[in-house]
Formats: sequence, structure tokens, C-alpha cells
Amino acid sequence: MVAMNGRAILHYDDGPDCPCNREKERAYRQGFVEEARRVVREWGDPDDDAFDPWAEIATAERTRRRVRQRLGCRPGHEVPAARARGRHHALAFVTQAWDEVSDLDAFDRHVMPAWLLAVERWTERPIRMQTISPPPRPQDIEGADAARAEPAEAEPAPPPAHRLKLTRADQIEMRPPAWLLRGMLERDTFALVFGDPGTGKSFLAIDWACRVATGTPWRGHGVTPGPVVYVAGEGQQGFGRRIRAWSEHHGVSLIGAPLFVAPAVAIPEMPQLGELAVAIDEAVAPPALIVLDTLARCFGGGDENSTQDMSRFVSACDALRRRYGCTILVVHHTGHADKNRARGAIALKAALDAEYRLADGEAGLKLTATKMKDAETPPPLGLELVSVDLPGLVDDYGNPVASAAIEITDADTGAIESQVKSVRPRGKWQEVGLSIARRLIRRGGDGQVTVDAWRDACEREGMVRQNQHRVLEALSKRGDIIVTDGEMSLPTP
Repeated sequence: MVAMNGRAILHYDDGPDCPCNREKERAYRQGFVEEARRVVREWGDPDDDAFDPWAEIATAERTRRRVRQRLGCRPGHEVPAARARGRHHALAFVTQAWDEVSDLDAFDRHVMPAWLLAVERWTERPIRMQTISPPPRPQDIEGADAARAEPAEAEPAPPPAHRLKLTRADQIEMRPPAWLLRGMLERDTFALVFGDPGTGKSFLAIDWACRVATGTPWRGHGVTPGPVVYVAGEGQQGFGRRIRAWSEHHGVSLIGAPLFVAPAVAIPEMPQLGELAVAIDEAVAPPALIVLDTLARCFGGGDENSTQDMSRFVSACDALRRRYGCTILVVHHTGHADKNRARGAIALKAALDAEYRLADGEAGLKLTATKMKDAETPPPLGLELVSVDLPGLVDDYGNPVASAAIEITDADTGAIESQVKSVRPRGKWQEVGLSIARRLIRRGGDGQVTVDAWRDACEREGMVRQNQHRVLEALSKRGDIIVTDGEMSLPTP
């Protein structure tokens, strides 16, 4: 921590060419207190076989060095870098206070809660850029020496109380949306795209991931490049072909691009979530986007329809988002009974910042925003899956291999909508009514049957009169049958 040119340069900053600002100071404090909370929670009663604080501080130091080397003061990365430095310093403040692990155990047990309380208070102090306000050190806590000398007689400090702070409405800072992909995905948000199997959900997620990793424009708008982690829980064997198809179709090389692939991880399970975080820290600068494809493969052993289990998944996604300040994009399937919504507990949609449905019809794909929390809802977008030959790749029989890529079209989304099959499955009596209509029409020989004859047959099957009207109306609206002047027929294939 030094003074330079009359200005306070904080010891955790990158130097005079990358001065501190309020946003970076806020991020540094956030990273510091998050790591301090984890240390106090996990190191209070460590497992002697697995407890290795020196390995943790070494990992944190390597991460911080990589952040500085790879990002430095590049625009858009100062805040994640400051947050990483905060996490590293919190560990350094703890592990550099003693020389032996035995001392660490005693010191942590009796002094660390009081140190965390001091850190919480330091985090809440007003930010004054011309005044240096370093975090408190454990050895500076009153009574630390006594606790180390006589740990058996010391009393643990009470847990820190949560402090609620009110902000006057006119003092809330307003910021415009920070787009990762303009009009679609904001930075530091939780988003989801869902659809039926085979609609191209993964191809769309790959398209977005490749654009962010390479800085390739999206619909004519510039994209700020950043590292991407793609958790490919489904279709790993074909993932390489899919990204190659994207590269060939758009003429953009992926060589050296910061696009990293991971196998399926049950992120609600803390050990697996921790493994993913460690893998990201070791291989990647703070990512701009993490894709979880699909929710089912990253959900673990819970029940998607359970609010409690879904809330655990959402909390794990939020933990990743907060750790890296990145966007989380989840690929998911439609519901079994209602194709208009994603499968599982409604707690998922409640937590989302953005949600998109991808539907397939004869006229093409249609991407529709079904939730946009804090930005203007974008209009529906027409897409198509185009076949892409992969040069130099043949199968065992010598045949060329192809994959596919997403292409934005100028198709009329209204026409696509008219071609998209009805998203709600037929109910029990609708299936019965349609089956009867088809049977009677085939028997008639002229392609028609009277509505009265259909009603009589439905009544014999147990369908009451009041249901018959609703079933007839629903089948007609769906286009399953055509009713004209009391006659019923089937649509032309």
C-alpha cells in the first residue's frame, strides 16, 4: 500500500495505470468477505486428513497471478479481477498469521468469528477513494494472543449478526443494461432456453457460446469477448462436430478461443460444485458465460418437480454467478403436460432473469421470450438449422460427415407461429373424440360424417353432452377436424 502522486493507491490494485474506483473497491470488499465467510464456516472444525490451508492459499495466489497476466486492466474485466484479489487476500490474511497447522486450528476456533465480525463491519464502511481503508487482520483482533496461548479457556465469539441497511429510493444508482448479447442476454444474470427434443436448443446455446468466446457479432451488434465454460451434459460425442460446424458456417476460427468444455456436473452437490469452481479457476480467467446443457444432467439426484430440490439448483447457479460475475445459461426441456413452459417446479422460472422458448414448425424455428425481468421483451426471432459439411471428416465407410448450425432468418414469425404445432397435448376426451371421428369417417367412405352421429358415438363411449361441445370446439380449433354445415371431415394431409 503506497502513496503516489498525492493519490492513495490501494495495495490490492494493479498500479497507477489501472487506478481504483468505487466499483472495483466494492468488488474487492465483496470477494474478501465472501472468502472470509467460507474460511470461518469450513475451517472451524477441519478434517485432519483433508484439511490443507497451504494448498488453498497457493491455488488462490496462482489464480490471482493468472487474472493479472491474462486480464490486467482490459476494459470490462477490472471488477472480476478486483474480486479475485479480494478472495486471495482473505486467504492470505488468515494463513500468514501463524507458522504451524496446530496453531491454525486453535487460532481459527477462538479468534476467527471475531475477525469475521470485524470484516463484516469493514465491508459496510462508506467508500472514500482518497482514504485507505484496508481489511482487518486476524492478529489485530483484540484477545488473539490470549486465544492462541490458552485456547481451552477461551469462549467462542458470538456469530456475526446480519445488518440490514436501508437505501433511500432517490439514492439508488441506475445503470443501463449491460448486454452480453444485445437484446437477449445481460451480463451477470440467470437465463434459460427450453424446447422439445430435437428443436435445436443445444445448437442455439453453442452459437451464443461461440460468439461470446470469439467476439463474433450477434445480429449485427458487437459482442464483448470473454471466456466461456460449456458444461456439456448431453451429446458430448457430437460437441466437437457441432462447434466445428459453427466455425465452418460462420468462417470464424476457434483456435485459441477461450471456449472450455466440461462434463456433466451435479451442481447442487457441494463437492461437485466445488470441483467445477476449482477447474474453472485453474483453466480460465473469470468466465463471462457458463452454459449448463442440460438442466437434467446437471441437476443431480433430486426431483425437478420438488420446489426444495429446484431451489438448491437455483442457489448453486447463483453461487457460480456471484463468484465470477458471469451469465448462467441453462438448456432445458419443455413440460410433459404443458409445452408452453419449462419442465419442473415453478421456482425455476421465478428465479430467472430471462427465459426463451424454442419451437419447431414446418416453416422453421421460432425463438420467443417468455420472461424478461428487467429489460424490454425482444420480438420473436425466426431461426433455422442448416446442414454443414465438415471438410476432411469421413465415417468408417468413407462417407462425408455433416453437422448443423443455427442461422438467423428473415422469415415471417407469424407464418412460423401458424405452422408450429399446438403446444398443449390433447386431453383424455379430446383423444376419444378424435378417435371416434376418424373411425366413423373411414367407415362412411365419402370422407364425412354427421356431427349428430359423432355425438351419439361419443355418448356410447361415456362422454356426457356438456363435454361433447367443448371437445368438438377444441378439436376444430386445433385443426384436427373440419366442421361445416353439420358435417365433420378430416383435414387434407
